[in-house]
Amino acid sequence: MSESSIDSLEKSYARRCHCGLNGLNLTAWTDLNAGRRFYKCPRPKATSCGYWEWQDKQQLPPRAVTVIMDLKGKLDVMKVERNKLKRIIDGMEKAERGNLEILFEETKFISAQEAGKVMLLEKKIKKLKTIIFISCALFVVFVVRIMK
Repeated sequence: MSESSIDSLEKSYARRCHCGLNGLNLTAWTDLNAGRRFYKCPRPKATSCGYWEWQDKQQLPPRAVTVIMDLKGKLDVMKVERNKLKRIIDGMEKAERGNLEILFEETKFISAQEAGKVMLLEKKIKKLKTIIFISCALFVVFVVRIMK
């Protein structure tokens, strides 16, 4: 590459504003200049040095501007639709989360009921074991008395 082509590449990629900072490389979206690239000072408007320069020196052909603006319009519509769908999904997630919380609470309630039933059954088993033990003891006493 010749020195002049390197210089032109550097100039097209890195432009310094009057503050000495690298200028922001942005794209214009106005009807007249849609798609045109430009540089501006990276500082906020209140503290900016006011640097602003087109990257390309000529305007795009009218057909290119029309196509760019049409595509931008379609992109904006898609963004709105995406945001609607995100809100719907978020609502569905919240509803599902609520349903899961209700099911969890119901499960805890059912588990508590089941634990109560288990405790009652354990008490009944203990009583039955006691009755069986006493019955066996009485049977043994009865058999021993008969044999004497």
